Amino acid sequence: SLIFLIALLTGCMNPAVVVPATEDPASITSPISQSTNSGFTLTSTDVADGGRLPIEYTCDGDGSTLPLAWSDAPAGTQSYAVIMHHVATPEEIHWYWVLYNIPADVTSLPKNVTGIGTLGNNINTGLVEYSPPCSQGPGDKEYIYTVYALSAQPQITAPAEEVDRDILLAAIQNITLASAEILTIYARLGMEDPQAQSGQPSSNQQGGGTPPAEAITSCNGQAENAACTFTDQNGSHTGVCKTQQDSLACAPDRNRQDSQQGQGGNNQPTDGAPAYNIEQATSDKAQGMTISYDALAFMTGDLGSDSFFPPGKVADFWGFQYLRDNDPSEMGHAGDFLTSAAMNTLNNLTAAQRAQLIALAESQVDDINEYGYKRFVLMEAFRRLAEGDLPAGTTGLNKEAVKAYSAELYQLDGQISFERAQLMGQILTSLSAEQKAYFDAMVGNGMLEWNTVQEPEDVRGLDRDTKVAVMTYAADLYSWYAGSVEADVYFCPERHGTYFGSFYLKDIKAMSDPTYSIPTNLTGDLGELMLSKLTTEQASLITSLVDIQKPALDGIVSSREQVSLELRKFKDGSAADQTTVINLMAQYGAYDGEIIYNMAVNFAAVKNSLTPAQQAELDTLRTELLGDVSHPNGAYLYSQAISMPEIPNSDFLFK
Repeated sequence: SLIFLIALLTGCMNPAVVVPATEDPASITSPISQSTNSGFTLTSTDVADGGRLPIEYTCDGDGSTLPLAWSDAPAGTQSYAVIMHHVATPEEIHWYWVLYNIPADVTSLPKNVTGIGTLGNNINTGLVEYSPPCSQGPGDKEYIYTVYALSAQPQITAPAEEVDRDILLAAIQNITLASAEILTIYARLGMEDPQAQSGQPSSNQQGGGTPPAEAITSCNGQAENAACTFTDQNGSHTGVCKTQQDSLACAPDRNRQDSQQGQGGNNQPTDGAPAYNIEQATSDKAQGMTISYDALAFMTGDLGSDSFFPPGKVADFWGFQYLRDNDPSEMGHAGDFLTSAAMNTLNNLTAAQRAQLIALAESQVDDINEYGYKRFVLMEAFRRLAEGDLPAGTTGLNKEAVKAYSAELYQLDGQISFERAQLMGQILTSLSAEQKAYFDAMVGNGMLEWNTVQEPEDVRGLDRDTKVAVMTYAADLYSWYAGSVEADVYFCPERHGTYFGSFYLKDIKAMSDPTYSIPTNLTGDLGELMLSKLTTEQASLITSLVDIQKPALDGIVSSREQVSLELRKFKDGSAADQTTVINLMAQYGAYDGEIIYNMAVNFAAVKNSLTPAQQAELDTLRTELLGDVSHPNGAYLYSQAISMPEIPNSDFLFK
């Protein structure tokens, strides 16, 4: 897989490791360089390793390319390549600059370079060009420039407009002699960190910062949450008045910035109390909106979009969803929430404890990917049902076969969860008083109050699959420490019945366009609009699923509670029973199998009864929302784009 190719590159080629500066980067004389194990060095006259990226190299300035220079390339270097990227979340990497076929006699790139090498595309526009970073949400974001010394020119047959970061990394996998990188930091003006645009590092080590004077002035005499506008050197800004660093100041309106994750209204509490619980998640309203949105996604989508699936939905007994849905700072669904939780945890752990998480990740990657690939069998069967592509001699899906296959899949989830709980419990019971105090200082405070920390050196160089797992483990470790059985049992409304493409329909535009914010009421509004296009009989097939699935959904809640109680024995210093967990997970999977069987049958029935005009209207809803990304070219292993895999025969799921 593509993920495996990236793993080989980063795991075997000994890429340069960014070492955190031991002195203020602003005090170092230019040019500022970063040493590497091979001696291959990347430098820039305009920014230090670990320093602030000047505004002129971002969308808030001229959008120029950064001047770079490198030296001491290994003998035999025949070509160079340059990539600029940002890790938005552990499972999502953004790329802004892909440049290859740089001749061996070129050892620097001037500002706004042209005419050197071959440009690839970027994640923002998809065009063959550099796209300056334009981060969404407050706080520091890290942008990494990497130069690769190559023993040959990469052999790439795809046209330049199709060459992204992944394609280039795959092409240079076996010809990379050395690499070097510079890590830079940037935070948007008007997003709570006024120092972020200077060349100086912020002295504030907490999330957020002192608001700009203009932002404070705009809220003089105003009430909390009053609409506000202000203008500073970076232009005009709109938002609402919020208390920041003991001052009432204009800040971005969080209620307008992120997805409700399938729930009506804003997905964050406003009074510090838990706003979301299992009763709300399983309510008729929440489930009704989710099911209708699932139906729209399925009836207008395809197998590729069905396969898009957030990796955090696997082995999720640690209260992380509860933590983010009830974040007091209303930042639970900001793109860097998981990253912030994970980085604080990793920095709080010892090197030996981090090594344990890395070892577990390396041992579980295959199982995690196997779970993702096994989902395709069910998804293909549901598509075959909708398309009338039934095996000879059958008339429809076999409910018991679907439940049995889902039960088997969830047993794999149970194995992953058990191993994870075993290690997490071991780590939590071995925490020192200082480590517990660090976590205790985070508990009850929102993300904006957590420390801003750097990625530990021993985590930075991990391959993609392993790093995704380690980051997930770390965030879960903190939420398990901070949470409760109630938090562990909790899930968001769209946690189950995840085979119909709703995650793609909701998330893909935000992934491909960093300027896009998911509308707060997207799930509810589009689901309701879809129902309005149907006849009464068609709509009832979808809305009736709320009552049809209730017994299974109640069974899921009960199963999750029993699994959570068993796994928490590790956290309390005793031992959980593996057989008990696996058996409970099989039961859990059978319940979800019943839910997805009923959804597939009813969704297919409605789709096959649509008139051409109805189908066109529903398709228009999709294209108006997603535009050019309405349908993927291939498929997804979780949220990573892949070619459509070879799927085992699904005939056994029919009767």
